[in-house]
Amino acid sequence: MNNKACGSQFERIFARMLAMEGFWVHVFQDNRNGQPFDVIAVKNGKAFVFDCKVCTGKTFRLSRMEPNQISAMKRWEECGNLEGAFAVRYATGNIYILPFRELMSLRSRKIKSLDEQQAGEVGRKWN
Repeated sequence: MNNKACGSQFERIFARMLAMEGFWVHVFQDNRNGQPFDVIAVKNGKAFVFDCKVCTGKTFRLSRMEPNQISAMKRWEECGNLEGAFAVRYATGNIYILPFRELMSLRSRKIKSLDEQQAGEVGRKWN
């Protein structure tokens, strides 16, 4: 399976997981035109946005945060919304929710990647 298909599959899986937790969920399909978020989920009047990333190796490279994703997450927050996050699935199959601001802080400190243990320290493991 190529990277695009693998990523799209994870987006759908993650959306189903959110729906099973009682969220209204929408997966954006128009990524070819620069759509910066993969998934939006709403529950109890709170909206959350996620970009989904799949790691085939042992680390999540922070360089995979694309400029349009960064600017969109910043603007999302500027508009009074809750912080965006990256949903990262490691090769083990474990998923971590990594807050956008924390990832930006790591990048500013020249941290280039996170292994799975570090992801658990930065964010939270999904169930």
